[in-house]
Amino acid sequence: FFELTQQPGKAVVVGAGYIAVELAGVLHGLGTETHLVVRKQKALREFDEDISNFLDKQMVKDGLTIHRNTMGLA
Repeated sequence: FFELTQQPGKAVVVGAGYIAVELAGVLHGLGTETHLVVRKQKALREFDEDISNFLDKQMVKDGLTIHRNTMGLA
């Protein structure tokens, strides 16, 4: 991933845990059109509800696309 000679134009990250959220955030922050695919309503469901709700709203506000309730299908 970090040895890519060109930044991808689009990327899909599948998962709702902190590693998936972090990877999606890094890609999006670098300018890649990023889609986060989660099985249920939001990422980081096991974290503090205030934190996960804030992060969810912030990711959407920043332009990261979240595909919800997908059961792994986008």
